[in-house]
Amino acid sequence: MKHFILLLTLCCCISLFSYAQQEYSRASMWEDAIEAFKKEDRKNPPEKGSILFIGSSSFRIWKTLKEDFPHYKVFNRSFGGSHLSDVIYFFDDIVAPYKPCQIIVYEGDNDIAAGKSAEEYLRDVITFTRMVEVYLPGTIVDYVSTKPSPAREKWQSEFKKANHLVREFCEKKPNVRFIDVFQLMVSTNGDIRKDIFRDDMLHMNPKGYDLWQSVIRPYLTDCSKE
Repeated sequence: MKHFILLLTLCCCISLFSYAQQEYSRASMWEDAIEAFKKEDRKNPPEKGSILFIGSSSFRIWKTLKEDFPHYKVFNRSFGGSHLSDVIYFFDDIVAPYKPCQIIVYEGDNDIAAGKSAEEYLRDVITFTRMVEVYLPGTIVDYVSTKPSPAREKWQSEFKKANHLVREFCEKKPNVRFIDVFQLMVSTNGDIRKDIFRDDMLHMNPKGYDLWQSVIRPYLTDCSKE
């Protein structure tokens, strides 16, 4: 067991070094957002053992998160335009310090729209999961499926492929789950529902978040009972 943990730690260190090289040029884009989180944490630190929502703008602009999940200790550390590789890069800043009992992740559509393949996104999912297993053992990780949107319809087949790969990965891992919001965001004939999006046809309106709330809520953990 000790050798296994050391191996995982080594893999994480290699991955972190790789991301430090690959993602350093992107890091400056998020420095203000990350510093704002740290400032907020100094004033009002999230309670240890809460549920961390983290990801891109689809989570960042979910302004009614606490109201939508009133019986759970949830908090949001998402930053718009991010990729999962950015979350990995800032793992020591906005994931590990909170010691959450559960992490809900939404990424994918920015990643793929920027040129990553479904397989490359899966690689990031695997890396993030390994980091949680090593540094936050026992923490539940839930990956929300990459959503379809009218603005990014041309990538829909790659989104579906990524979702399939991530689902298969989650099914083989303890404490790792896949939350499928994709299917409820398309009509019975497969067309993307436009009624749940803002005018930009990329971000969701309140109706869209009501839908997500109904799908995600059954997966939330009452950390006080853990």
